[in-house]
Amino acid sequence: MALRNGGGGKARRQLGSGLNIGHLFQGHALNAVDAKGRVSVPASFRALIEKRAEAHGLDKDNTLMIGEHAGGACLTALDAVASDEFDQQLREGVAELPAAERLGALEMARVDAFGSLEPVKFDGAGRMVLSPMLRAVGEIEDLAFFLGAGSTIQIWNPQKALAAFPEGSRNRKVLAFLLAERGIAA
Repeated sequence: MALRNGGGGKARRQLGSGLNIGHLFQGHALNAVDAKGRVSVPASFRALIEKRAEAHGLDKDNTLMIGEHAGGACLTALDAVASDEFDQQLREGVAELPAAERLGALEMARVDAFGSLEPVKFDGAGRMVLSPMLRAVGEIEDLAFFLGAGSTIQIWNPQKALAAFPEGSRNRKVLAFLLAERGIAA
């Protein structure tokens, strides 16, 4: 990571992928999920998805690839940029293998990483529908806790998040506050 002067005298951290620190998903939101699985992608995340696509010369795409997080505790959502970055990481992960093994290993890694992801479109207001399968996998019920995780977004069942976050962690405190605002004990 290098510092770069972005004009105006302020230095910005430049990430290895060409994105700057302002292109990372940061923050949180607790949004309602209706009986059909409709939920809103937080406005700050929607704006960042567009900004990230623009920074990479991609067309605006209101699609997230959503599936079970590798840790299994929540859902993970990737925009087009994160999907490309993840594929690059997979290629780098097999680069040291002998040529005869590389292609097969890359194919298996891609199938494991991308095969269970589901494309989910959101409209101009950010509304998307989490399929019954995604809701079941993430145990998402009437609330979804969105958490920025750098190049990806995590979508949690709030109660599972409370159980997973260490006592006293910042994210646990934020979520407890958001739940209390809705009259729900943490």
